[in-house]
Amino acid sequence: RGLVSRGGGAGVRPADNGSGEDARPANMRTAHTLEEYRDALAESDGLVVTKFHATWCKSCRAIRPSFRRLASLYPHVTFLDVPVTGGNANLHQGLGVPSLPYGHVYHPRAGLVEELKISRRRFPDLARLVRWYDRGSCGLDERAPDEGEG
Repeated sequence: RGLVSRGGGAGVRPADNGSGEDARPANMRTAHTLEEYRDALAESDGLVVTKFHATWCKSCRAIRPSFRRLASLYPHVTFLDVPVTGGNANLHQGLGVPSLPYGHVYHPRAGLVEELKISRRRFPDLARLVRWYDRGSCGLDERAPDEGEG
């Protein structure tokens, strides 16, 4: 399988399940290694939204369509899939991912700005955060997810 990157060098694999039935937006990438993960962050000049997940995880599968829809709504934002595999569990542990599915939001100037659970029930929190960071402000009528909610 070939490696492609937006910057022209080796790096992040295009996100494609090969079936054609579940077409993924062009702004979605998949990283299987720490190197691919770092490349994806380095190659992006904008917001990066990361989903840590596993193919065997029912909650992870449940949010897949929502994550793809969110990527479709923000074509200028990079969406990064990071699946747990036998060979990269240390990647998730090293990044402090406590559970699956889990999300990170990276801002181009500030780095990692958000970490959150992104189960089906909590997915609206991720969508709200992406909207806030994309437009550069949040509305007073919009409530941020509380750290202790769960």
